[in-house]
Amino acid sequence: MTKSGILSVLGLAAVCVASIGLHNRVGRPVVVTPTVRALRPAAPAWHTLAGSAALGVLGGPYLWGYRAGVERPIASVTKTMTADIVLTHPHRYPWKRTIAITPAEVLNDRRGLLKADSEVPLRSGQHVTVGDLLEALMLPSADDSAWVLADNYPGGSSAFIAAMNQRARELGMQHTHYVDPDGVNHRGYSTASDLMKLMTADMKIPAFRQLVRTKTADTAFGQITNLNQLLWTYRGAIGIKTGWTPWAGSCLAFAATRRIGGRMMTLQGVVLGEPSFGPMFQDVTQLLNTGFQSLRYQVLLPKGGVVAEAEVAGGFLAGSDREKFVVSRPLGAFATAPRAHLALRWMPLRASGYRAGEVVGYAGYREAGWQTAWVPVVATRTISVSWLNRI
Repeated sequence: MTKSGILSVLGLAAVCVASIGLHNRVGRPVVVTPTVRALRPAAPAWHTLAGSAALGVLGGPYLWGYRAGVERPIASVTKTMTADIVLTHPHRYPWKRTIAITPAEVLNDRRGLLKADSEVPLRSGQHVTVGDLLEALMLPSADDSAWVLADNYPGGSSAFIAAMNQRARELGMQHTHYVDPDGVNHRGYSTASDLMKLMTADMKIPAFRQLVRTKTADTAFGQITNLNQLLWTYRGAIGIKTGWTPWAGSCLAFAATRRIGGRMMTLQGVVLGEPSFGPMFQDVTQLLNTGFQSLRYQVLLPKGGVVAEAEVAGGFLAGSDREKFVVSRPLGAFATAPRAHLALRWMPLRASGYRAGEVVGYAGYREAGWQTAWVPVVATRTISVSWLNRI
């Protein structure tokens, strides 16, 4: 075949390609929806009886704080860090590892009872597991369990306390210092803001979440009960840790989960220096209620809302038109800041094109302190690129 004949055949093929709906190319998506949207944050009336407090969204922004940066004793909320050291060193503290109680630990237990410390009964030679000790530590707040765990760290309790302070530095807890594993010594201190950082880290540990939400447990010490009343009185409560000493007052690190705007939201908080133990839970209840009520979900793009468009160039017989990319479900943001900024993640488009309804990317909104959930962005029609244009 001559050169002119070959060109004629190719030209005929290109005409056929255009006539059956194939395209030469698809351009890059261009965002057409506003990238910054105004939000309408709530203006709740916060109040507390605590000496200092903080409340925020787990993985998200702080909602409120009161003297949250003030350094003060934190009582048995200290044991949250004790549990953290144990749970982040599973090679040293396997849950089923057996530990023998020593006479020195029994003596420490008896001294604690004389001071009205929170203890579980220890017997010299008794064999208990790390799991038993952790449950005693976090449910009835057993001081003796804290010391047994610390004593069995390589290097003993002094090395354990050093590890607590090292972990605090790693987490950016710049206003925290630990002097014991149980919080009885009032020379140890932290802040509500620092404790929020520790809770954020610990809530990523499944064993921690399970431990602190446990109401009762059967252990080597008998059946023990969690002191956190929220587990019985507040829907969606996740325990965390209670505390009290004469110097610290009543203290509580707490969290609760609720579905808002189709998404499970967890609020976490800390109150320190509450005047009394029982009313503290009522105070925390109203703080959680206020926090959840302030989380307004605002839909900014309805299902099918256009996010971006791309130019689609036709063949010899076809002109150019535009392809629309839309969100596959409503997209919005929690109104915790004045503005939300659109964020997009595009997936590489195949050379052959894509199908109607195919996911081509994801859209979400960023606010101060966090990123809302991603929603798929899909094509509205099938686009097939001519094989001639893929050569």
